[in-house]
Formats: sequence, structure tokens, C-alpha cells
Amino acid sequence: MKQTLNVTATLNEPGLLRTVVETLASRHVDLGYDKSVVPQQLKAIETSCIQAYVLGSFDMEANDSNPGVVINVPFASCFLFTCFKAKYGLFNLEWSQSLS
Repeated sequence: MKQTLNVTATLNEPGLLRTVVETLASRHVDLGYDKSVVPQQLKAIETSCIQAYVLGSFDMEANDSNPGVVINVPFASCFLFTCFKAKYGLFNLEWSQSLS
């Protein structure tokens, strides 16, 4: 028997997290790595990373066994956000990873 589980994540301060990531992506320090000479099939990139703590909660609801019963699980986790920049312009957020 296959059961359905709905999971929703809610962040406590999404505006603050957005500001931290946007600051990372719009930093103005350019170390020049994107202009480095590399073998022809490769492309030099510049990276920028920031570690941020994220607080929130997961709401889980099993639709099949107990409809309407929601389990709330708070979490505090550290995430690593990484941005790449190829040539010109702003950094682009490429991935985030939980460090816990």
C-alpha cells in the first residue's frame, strides 16, 4: 500500500536569509580568477560562499492513514550557499547544502 506524505518547510526569517544570499551574490570584490588562463576545454570561474544558520519547521501530514493530523518538527540547520561568476556581471546562486 502506497501512502502519500505532504511535507512543507517554513523558514522563521526568510527575509533575513534572502538578504544574506543577495549580499553574497552582489559582492563587488573581483579577484580576477575568471580571467585566468586555463586549458582550452575548461573555463575559469570565480566562486563566493557564505555559511548561514536557518531556523524553521517542517509540517508533515500523512494523507492516507490519518488525514488532517499534522506533525510539526522545528529545525535549526547550517547551510552553505555557493555562487559562481563566469565572466562579467553578478554572481549566480548555484546551490545550497545543509551542513548538518
